[in-house]
Amino acid sequence: MTKVNIMKNMPEKVIIPLKQHDGSICEPLVKKGDMVCEGQKIGECGSYDSASVHSSVSGEVVSIEEAPHPSGNKVNSVVIQPSEDAECVDFKPKDVPVSELANLIKDAGIVEHYGTPTHMVLKPEGKNIDTVLVNATSSEWIGGHYDTPSQYSSQVLDALKLLMKAAGASRGAIVLRNDDLESISAFDGLNFDGKNITVAPLVGKRKVKYYFKDMASDIVVVSQDHIYGRKILDLFTYNVTGRKVSFGCDPTDVGVAICSVKSAKALYDAVNAGKPYIETVVSVSGKVKDPQKILVRIGTPFKDVIEACGGYIGEAGKLIANGAITGVAQYTDDVPVSKTTTSIFVQSVDEVVRGESVACIHCARCVDVCPVNLVPSRLTALADQGRFDECRQMHIMNCVECGRCAAVCPSKIHVLQLIRYAKSSIEKAYEDFAPKQSSTNLKLGCCGGE
Repeated sequence: MTKVNIMKNMPEKVIIPLKQHDGSICEPLVKKGDMVCEGQKIGECGSYDSASVHSSVSGEVVSIEEAPHPSGNKVNSVVIQPSEDAECVDFKPKDVPVSELANLIKDAGIVEHYGTPTHMVLKPEGKNIDTVLVNATSSEWIGGHYDTPSQYSSQVLDALKLLMKAAGASRGAIVLRNDDLESISAFDGLNFDGKNITVAPLVGKRKVKYYFKDMASDIVVVSQDHIYGRKILDLFTYNVTGRKVSFGCDPTDVGVAICSVKSAKALYDAVNAGKPYIETVVSVSGKVKDPQKILVRIGTPFKDVIEACGGYIGEAGKLIANGAITGVAQYTDDVPVSKTTTSIFVQSVDEVVRGESVACIHCARCVDVCPVNLVPSRLTALADQGRFDECRQMHIMNCVECGRCAAVCPSKIHVLQLIRYAKSSIEKAYEDFAPKQSSTNLKLGCCGGE
């Protein structure tokens, strides 16, 4: 397995956002001047669409303030000055009843890399989950400190069983990449629950259902080609299970819960070590002296993580969270690592693309590379004009945000950013309703809306 180092130096301060997920922000349980312990709950989730927040260090709360967030916004956060005392709080006993697993996941603050609280993925309101998939197809989403490949494979399998129990699902699968030979060898031949695991490739029309039957097992490990991008859940669901997710729906609507290795490892640690979600593995690359995967405490500022990787090489031109193509550029390196932080990429001044965008030349390169057959050039033009209702009718919400369109655009148009802007505006403004009746059916207060 790729070596994961542990950040040993304690940062001067940790900034723990009270919102590290899609949904409602947590209410602070502490105030300025309070002393907190490592693992102590400091943010309470008052609603179903939320996940608890815990302190990753022992120390003193120096403030509760609006602080930078990797999303590019500012979020109410608890700022803690660590102390030398490494006092920890016991989280939960090891033996947790099946009926309490979903609540434990929520209380442990476990969140998927794409932002959804894991308990909402496993126990969606009004839906039944029959299959749990652990997506291990991207190295950036593989989180956890595993000493050996066999430890990695056995812990992920144990975590899958826990995820299935929490969801009430009868079947589960771990999905690897065809070219990830190290992970495949870690699972292949492993004896689990009295059976030898065989990693089966998903080829042609053969889906995971075939292997459940062929191997006479409710838990299987399969492999497939790598699908690029964080917003690929619908496509991933179809490729693995053959179930089609309708427009406006998500995998839970067809009975499938998709979790990452990060959340699987977090659940394993919560159940077996009594440890809430207070640390995560981050891939640090680009213009740093010692690029690596490093296990850090949630709330650690990016600058401290980079310093633990040897510091910058020369002057940093751009700092990007969660992928060089699809990630979010940061305006400060004081921004903290959150539960959804998977990577930090540093560009030098010379590497930053500074050319101005020009008018679309209608070359259709973006159309050629789109994996879901959209027309990005048209969607971009509509988004730029604030015509979000028309974007919605052209199925903009099906965009998987892979960034290929922006990468091939010769006019250097900010395709992905404009599409994300439109999607965000639609999510805020729309409720389900009949097809367009007028051109002024949004109430946004900008870009042509009322």
